[in-house]
This record gives sequence, structure tokens and C-alpha cells, in this order.
Amino acid sequence: MEVLFEYNTVVPSKVSIILLDWSCRESIHTLHYLNNQTVQREKYEIIWIEYYNRQSKEIEEEVKEYRGSGKFPFVDKWIVMNMPENVCYHKHLMYNIGIIVAKGSIITFCDSDAMVSPAFIKSIIDSFEEENHTVLHMDEVRNNDKRFYPFNYPS
Repeated sequence: MEVLFEYNTVVPSKVSIILLDWSCRESIHTLHYLNNQTVQREKYEIIWIEYYNRQSKEIEEEVKEYRGSGKFPFVDKWIVMNMPENVCYHKHLMYNIGIIVAKGSIITFCDSDAMVSPAFIKSIIDSFEEENHTVLHMDEVRNNDKRFYPFNYPS
């Protein structure tokens, strides 16, 4: 396992968003959605975990841009597990790594191709403020219409 980037903050986040990938993503649109939320960026952290050895050039470029800029980074932690290509993908290993490195009091797992609204993080925080002893399940919706492809950034 290799940590390619880690943003160290002394203040723990309220929410940890753990994104899982296994060398199958064509786009990092989810990171764009998550970096345009209605809540302040310091309230949540973004963790990207890659199962195999793929190192996304797009994430690498975003990390370079944020280094030294004084802004919050595009991702807070970027982890590549470097599993051999002939090993079957096991997302539970990624869950465990995500839980270990997460600093948030609320942990959310998503595939790395999710689309979320600008109020996504706020809705999670609000749900747990109303009832903190809960499990929140988020469902997925799929559509074959190219207008709704996530990297087209539909509203």
C-alpha cells in the first residue's frame, strides 16, 4: 500500500467520504462534485482508495495544483493499494483501509463514479444531527441517457 498524498489537518472532519476505485474510472467527476458542496470544506475529508496500481493523472494534476495554494486539497488522502492485477477485487479490504485512515465521526462509502448534489454533505450532517444513532443508506439511480452522464455535470 502506498499513500500518494495526505493532507494533514489538526481538526478532525465531521464526515469522511471514502471513494473506492479498482482501475475502472474514466473520470474523476465525483471529486469535482464533492469539492463544490454547500458546507465548508473543512467539515469533510475526501479519501480516494485505488485497489490496483493505477495512479490517476487527473488526480495527480489536481494534487499538484493544490499543493502550496493555501486552499483545501482536491483529495485529503490518496491511497493506492498496489494489489497485483491477477488478484480478484475485494472492496472489503478497501473499506477496512478507509475506516483506519478516516478522521471523521461519520464515515460514508461511495463508488468513485458517484454523482452528488451540492447539498450532499449537508444532508448527511443534518441526518446525524437529528438522530446520531443511525445508519444512513443512500441509493443509486442509473440512467442510459448520455445527457445525464456524470462527467457532463447534469444538475
